[in-house]
Amino acid sequence: MEQQWRFWQSQTVWSTLCGTAAAVVICQPAMASRLYLWRLNPTTNQLEIRTERAVQPRAELVYNPTRLVIDLPGVVLGSPQVSQNYSGAIRQVRVAQFDPQTTRIVVEYAAGYTIDPQQVRFRGVAANNWLVQLPQPQQQTSTPPAPAPAPTAPSPRTVTPLQVRSWQSDATGFMVMTDRPLPDGSYTLRRPRRNRIEILLSNSELIRNFNPRRLELRRFGRDRVRAEIRPQGRQVLITLEINPQDGDWQITSRNDGFVISPTTTAISPPTPSRPSAIPAATAQTPLTTIQRIDLGGRELLIQGDRTVFYSVGWEGNSYRIRLRQAQLGNIREPRLVPGSPLSDIQVRQEDNQTVTILLTPAPNFRILGPRALSAESFIVQLQGVGEPLPSATTPIQVPPTPTSQFPSQPVPRGRYVVVIDPGHGGRDPGAIGIGGIREKDIVIDISQQVARFLQQQGVQVILTRTSDIDLELAPRVSMAEQARANAFVSIHANAISMARPDVNGVETYYAPGKSSRLAAAIQNSILSSLNVRDRGVRAARFYVIRNTSMDAALVETGFVTGAEDAANLSNPAWRTQMAQAIARGILNFLQGR
Repeated sequence: MEQQWRFWQSQTVWSTLCGTAAAVVICQPAMASRLYLWRLNPTTNQLEIRTERAVQPRAELVYNPTRLVIDLPGVVLGSPQVSQNYSGAIRQVRVAQFDPQTTRIVVEYAAGYTIDPQQVRFRGVAANNWLVQLPQPQQQTSTPPAPAPAPTAPSPRTVTPLQVRSWQSDATGFMVMTDRPLPDGSYTLRRPRRNRIEILLSNSELIRNFNPRRLELRRFGRDRVRAEIRPQGRQVLITLEINPQDGDWQITSRNDGFVISPTTTAISPPTPSRPSAIPAATAQTPLTTIQRIDLGGRELLIQGDRTVFYSVGWEGNSYRIRLRQAQLGNIREPRLVPGSPLSDIQVRQEDNQTVTILLTPAPNFRILGPRALSAESFIVQLQGVGEPLPSATTPIQVPPTPTSQFPSQPVPRGRYVVVIDPGHGGRDPGAIGIGGIREKDIVIDISQQVARFLQQQGVQVILTRTSDIDLELAPRVSMAEQARANAFVSIHANAISMARPDVNGVETYYAPGKSSRLAAAIQNSILSSLNVRDRGVRAARFYVIRNTSMDAALVETGFVTGAEDAANLSNPAWRTQMAQAIARGILNFLQGR
């Protein structure tokens, strides 16, 4: 067991190095945090990270070979690279100083193994202590090649060079056209510098009339990427000049060539001007100046000079984007040309703090919804009928640092009792939606996080269930009555026909004839914290809110059958933000705000 649970304490290495002249440059940043400890338990697939001060990890999965890359911004290792080899699916863990302000941990898997990036779970035990739960590695299956017949006699064979015929760039990367598919093992891809990718094609050549022009890719939200191709003897060298902060790139073979594209989208560390989650906009929030509204292909870009607060919904046949605490800068509205996915776009300053954008999709086009690029920008994705969904790499979501979850003052400890009721459970899965997601699994996660956030603020919390058990409605009400709770909040996820993925949004209910103040406080908190559709605060005769004597609300956190909501509800980081918003709404109610 001791061999399986190995750990390295960097503090010892740091102390040794700082006593030598060679370490003076490394030890100079007095404000940098140090990596105190990392350790991997291959039996439980759990990695622990402990730093001197608070840190917000960022993570991505890189392929060929499969590597989980975890960056710790603002953390100094203070030693040369440390490597630890393992037997089994995890081949090696490496820890090194990626740049003067970032320590990088790389978990490399053995050949033939991979993991699902959506199953990687980060849990903040404290602001400086993170547990990373790695999913069980899966062995990639491949069909073994049929045995080749033994040659009757050995004969030398000349392999014709791969001919590169043309190349071009599009919204996703660079397409290289060749006379046949790219043979396995016929290229090397390396990154000699952080801002440079080199791809060397062996036994290859450019056709005689090849135009070796330089290409440029500038997708919304990315810095400009420049590409160059040139012959090098009986090889062809392709070089990319990229943003040093970009993740790695990959090659995907096709029948007529191959595509060079980014493997992942890295998660940027939160800074005062670039928070990891969009906070609530208030009257004191500085105005954001909208600097760009550009239509490029199937994406509409909205970009401001600081954090953009927005909500979306439908107004008749138009898709409404409302930008709060925003003002229009000197921008030009996008020009709509024949073939555009939009038939109309209107941009207007509603008042001195609100900008509204109305998008009308063209015939045979639909609007998929927004996708954040950063705190300052996001895109609205569009799709034509019959077109495949936009290809987008999935970053590994890391929940925000478990500190400063709530800017408000905590309530006096023990004064308030709140009952949180995760709906369904046990044999009752609740609604089942896109991808097989189950309501009971989603709401227990959100509910437990709501309870934790409220407890951190001094609220006594009672959960009607803490595990996957059957529980009738009457006992849920009895728990709240016996506890003499100040508030009762039941948490659910909505559903409609699977044929209606267009129906999305959050709604909060209160019982007829009772106060709607708690429901309104929760709904308003969600809308000001998350980019979701507003389905309103409504009265309904649900048993648990009708039969409780205290203020009660039932929150439908989204539609498991909705294209937008199902993707959000499946995202652990988004569920954390939803839990924070619900807890903040409950606190606002308790404090009379």
